[in-house]
Amino acid sequence: MKRAHVDLASLVAVTTLLAACGSDSGSSTTGADDGTGGNTTQTSTSSSTTGTSTTGAATTGSGGSGSGTTGSNSSGGSGGEGFSELGVCGVRSEGTVTEDSFETYEEYYLLGEEGLGEEVCVVRFDVTRVGDGPGGCDEFAGQQQSCLWTHLVAFGNPRVLVNEDSACENSELAMTAEAIAEIDGEQRAYGYVFEYQGHDSVLMGYDETAEAWAPVVNAGWNEDNGTFQFDRRDGFCGY
Repeated sequence: MKRAHVDLASLVAVTTLLAACGSDSGSSTTGADDGTGGNTTQTSTSSSTTGTSTTGAATTGSGGSGSGTTGSNSSGGSGGEGFSELGVCGVRSEGTVTEDSFETYEEYYLLGEEGLGEEVCVVRFDVTRVGDGPGGCDEFAGQQQSCLWTHLVAFGNPRVLVNEDSACENSELAMTAEAIAEIDGEQRAYGYVFEYQGHDSVLMGYDETAEAWAPVVNAGWNEDNGTFQFDRRDGFCGY
């Protein structure tokens, strides 16, 4: 059984950024109402040329992508040095989450034409609940009193949905067969806090080494129908 580990320094950096209203390049809407009456937040999409933002789980992944204890964390590349084309790497997720269930997918992706073009690589994993998340999330819930839910989830059933000209493996996204196999079966701990610092809602991740929770990406969840999503762009990637 694979377990993910988070780089605490990276998570602390993310926490600081979220406390300062998130990335200055991201656009986020929080506390939006989709008409169902539940608390919901729209995922902010941020672009960072350093690719160090953490979204989901922050494990150290293989190849050019790190993963983390809350969602995978694909890091941006070096800006395309040594490659003929420049795109944007990211990780996104959609699915349904309740207090006692978790059924989503996560996709590592690469968009062509500096992020303005079509997808040239998409690798998808199913993400499902396998148990309870570690305790203590409420202590790290920012300005809120509690995390609305926590889960221990596992990544499985990997498949390559898009791979134009072998861009998945021949890029700074580096979704090689070995990198995909490294993520397959990995377990991560997720939690969720609505309006973490009074605005952006966040997906939380657990650092087993530090025995602490921390935010890893802005995310949206509707309490009434369980819809969950995030989309993080990590920066430029050559391919």
